[in-house]
Amino acid sequence: MASLRKREYKSGKIVWVIDYYKGKKHLMKTIGSCDKRTAEKILHKFVTEQSKTDAGINELKKITLSTLQSEYLKNSSSTKAERSIEREELVLRTFLEYIGDTYISDISISDVQNYRNFRLRTISPETINLEFRHLKAIFNWAKERNYLSQSVFTKVKPIRVPESELPKFLEVEEIQKVREVFNDDPFQWIVEFYLLTGARLKEALVLRWSNIDLKRQMITIPSSGTKAKKHRIISYIEDKQLKKLLKKIPKRNDNLLFGPTNRKQWSSWWVSRKISKRLNEIGLSWASCHTFRHTYISHLVMNGVPLTTVKEIVGHSSFTTTLRYAHLSTSHKEQMSSKRMY
Repeated sequence: MASLRKREYKSGKIVWVIDYYKGKKHLMKTIGSCDKRTAEKILHKFVTEQSKTDAGINELKKITLSTLQSEYLKNSSSTKAERSIEREELVLRTFLEYIGDTYISDISISDVQNYRNFRLRTISPETINLEFRHLKAIFNWAKERNYLSQSVFTKVKPIRVPESELPKFLEVEEIQKVREVFNDDPFQWIVEFYLLTGARLKEALVLRWSNIDLKRQMITIPSSGTKAKKHRIISYIEDKQLKKLLKKIPKRNDNLLFGPTNRKQWSSWWVSRKISKRLNEIGLSWASCHTFRHTYISHLVMNGVPLTTVKEIVGHSSFTTTLRYAHLSTSHKEQMSSKRMY
């Protein structure tokens, strides 16, 4: 039972408060300053909503799958990285093409299971699990906005797959080979930057000289270029190699750190493709631009940098991601396994 109460302060200010109980617990909801008639209307609305909640009644807003797609992607555009949005847009579009533009509240577990079986004809179980993680998050988002009472994806368990391999990284000898093949190459400076900072592909491409504080010796990677949409700081106070590199990078008119001589900005796809091609030429066909990040993190761990510190340095949003890099090279493990106290 809820009741209305007037609270008067010494200053003369009057506010209205709703007293109500949840089980045996006494709770209060402050309405604020208003006249008694308005407060009574708010109390009536509150009591009605509470009654529906207690009875398990919740009026859902019915929307179609295409409407959910539009609203969700619009909401995500300001909070997620560009690549994440592109992936979710593809996942939603593929699901919409199979299910059809039906009301999302009408989608059943059997519809979802049939869709998974359909997708398994063309993609791997690992990719299916990734797609369903996105769909689960999207439908949970819809539930939070009262479009669903329950998401069907919460009842679908992921496919069991073998544990994925640990990220591969370059040994010191291979790093030397990389530096040699990119010597006097248009990508020489950006490749060296990736090796020395562990920056992601796009993070280096959006960097401008205005992001570098030469006095404090700090590089600020803007949120527009990071995966987690948060600024990331790279300090190079004690990094002689990085200091030397920044002095060598030629200045451009557009203020960007890296780019071609024709003054047009590089695209992520173009840089990734060209770097992979050069790596393939020296027998590193398994490697890619992201391998430089794996390499940087793995060598930090092998040199004794605590995982919590590594997480902060490289900008992981989750510690679980950092743990995936806590592996050692074969040669390093062989050396360490013999270091016993007996």
